[in-house]
Amino acid sequence: MNAVSLNNLWNYLQGLSLTRANQRWLGERLIEQASKEMSLPQSEHDSILAGLDTAFKEGKLAQEGKLKGRPLAELLNEI
Repeated sequence: MNAVSLNNLWNYLQGLSLTRANQRWLGERLIEQASKEMSLPQSEHDSILAGLDTAFKEGKLAQEGKLKGRPLAELLNEI
């Protein structure tokens, strides 16, 4: 998937009203699939889950207007 597709997917996910349990479930499924393909150690799984949890929290705060987002160019530079 290219960066534009990933960004569109992320925007779609942010638009969903996911509960914390739903977010965790989704994150765990993504990690589970990635681990099958990449064989990541458990510590990396935990780190990725923590990152997803933070991302969902920040996305929710941004939607509520409590957190200002960063410019897209800045986000793409991280990738």
